[in-house]
Amino acid sequence: MTRSPVSNRRSVLGAAGVLAAMLLFAATVGAAIHTTGTTFVWSVNMISDLGDGACRPRDGRWICSPGSAAFNVGLLLTGVLLSVAALCLTARWGRWLAGSVGVMGLGLVVAAVFPAGDTGAVHLAGVILALVVPAGGLLLSAVRPETPWLARGRVTRGTLATVALLFCAENRIPPPLVQEGTGQIIIVSCLVLALLVESVRVLASRSR
Repeated sequence: MTRSPVSNRRSVLGAAGVLAAMLLFAATVGAAIHTTGTTFVWSVNMISDLGDGACRPRDGRWICSPGSAAFNVGLLLTGVLLSVAALCLTARWGRWLAGSVGVMGLGLVVAAVFPAGDTGAVHLAGVILALVVPAGGLLLSAVRPETPWLARGRVTRGTLATVALLFCAENRIPPPLVQEGTGQIIIVSCLVLALLVESVRVLASRSR
């Protein structure tokens, strides 16, 4: 199927936007962790702990992130960029996958505006939007591809999405098999890797 130049340009811009959002997210997390005075243990702490402006114990772990304000700004910008990029990818990725990535961006914005420390319930809703919804969209795009483009890469998307969803459930159902921090890192890594693979595929097709 031949695509219009405008559609191709939008897809390329969207893919580049997703890659930029992933890089911004990684830089935001890295900068917060390396801020002087930050206490963060990968296996124990949640990524959201980096956005908590107070140093205190919560749910059996110690939280202290002096760079919380910068982290929340970076998270908000990541969410906005991801949502805009997803709109550009609708023709290539279909409404379900692109829409779920857009919701992921919205969830990051909610999580940034409402940090976990003082607005736990709203923050949790944002986290669910940012983790569970895109994992579901990736799995659905593997089981029932909405566009010809999605017919390729189904095994990779489906596998990563399934692992992410399993650990989303595992983190909420006791007793946990892994520590919460470890589980969240696995979930985020699966989602980021899946989006990176799909974005690179779009950019590679443009170069060909």
